[in-house]
Amino acid sequence: MGRSIGKGRAALENLWRRRKELLEILLAETPVLVGTVYDTLRKCGNPTCRCAERPTHRQTLLLFKKAGRRRCRFVRQEDAAALRGAAQRYRQWRMALRDFHTLQSRERGLLKGQILKRAIALK
Repeated sequence: MGRSIGKGRAALENLWRRRKELLEILLAETPVLVGTVYDTLRKCGNPTCRCAERPTHRQTLLLFKKAGRRRCRFVRQEDAAALRGAAQRYRQWRMALRDFHTLQSRERGLLKGQILKRAIALK
């Protein structure tokens, strides 16, 4: 009986280590960008430009939601790398939050199992 409790405890300790890792991601002070940054080819509008037939001008765009509506903004090239990094950190944050939720469910199940193993059988 004590041995199965030890296995449950080891599983819980592994979950607690993972919880600590996830909390470091979730509580980090680095800025995040709730949106998507991507490059696209566009036309400039000048009828004599080579892009009049086929888009050739590379532009970086930011897609985000504001007041429930999807918005799009142009991004300056000097800001693009920082915004891409912040958007990547947001994706990591979302994945960490999802993993944290899953971890909590597993942890709750293990803890319930531990209490059931210790319960006094009533006759």
